[in-house]
Formats: sequence, C-alpha cells, structure tokens
Amino acid sequence: MKNLITGIALCCLSFSSTAYEGSPKSQVAAYFSDLVAGKYSTAIDSLYSSNPLMASKAQQLTLLKQQVSSVPALYGKLHGYETLSHEELSPSLVRIVTIAKHQNHPVNWEFYFYKINSTWVVSHGTFGDQFQYIGKKK
Repeated sequence: MKNLITGIALCCLSFSSTAYEGSPKSQVAAYFSDLVAGKYSTAIDSLYSSNPLMASKAQQLTLLKQQVSSVPALYGKLHGYETLSHEELSPSLVRIVTIAKHQNHPVNWEFYFYKINSTWVVSHGTFGDQFQYIGKKK
C-alpha cells in the first residue's frame, strides 16, 4: 500500500482559531476528539495555531486539511485513537506516536511538541498508512 503521506513537516502557526492548550497529551486528545467529530479544519487550526512559525505556512495547512479530511473516505470512519508511545526527549521536547482507529485500516500519527517558556506547541506532525517507522527512535 502506498504511503498516504510520507510526512508533512509543519513548524507551527498563528491564526485566529482557538489553540489547544495544556500538555502535549491533552492537545493530542483534543485533536482526535475534533477529528472523530468530523471537524478537520478546526482540528488542524487548533493544533497548529499556537506556533508562531505557521503564519507563513498557509498553503501547507490548506493541503494538510484536504489530506486529513480525505482519510475517512479511504479508510472508513474514525472511531478513536491509541497512544503507542510518549517520549520525553528533553524537558522541552516530547514525541507522541498514535494510531487512529479507522473502520478499515489504522493510520499512524507522529507529533513533536516543543515547550516555549511554559507553553507546549506542536512543531511537527506527520501521518501515514504504513508502520515501518513506528516505535521509539534511537
């Protein structure tokens, strides 16, 4: 099966939507809650809006929204997610790997969160339908 997306390196954004707040774990939970509800644009906007670098990445975010909204057509309805790993790489960098539980096939997600002062922001997110690279990175 071809990769749905080999990776989209997004470095963060500042737009008018409300950003998810709290720990990386709580932001991922809110993100998947919006995806399960079919709020794809809201999920992407809320996840990336706290990162000031994303203001210059509007085209990439639009493409990401289109790709994320097409996933249910390929793999079926999203029923939830499972966290595969939560790695604290440093006091200011966290990696979370999840599996989105679609009706017909799971989709893996990988998020990197960076702590700026006391605020966690997503600095990188990717998803795909193959699993060779899942697991702890050395």
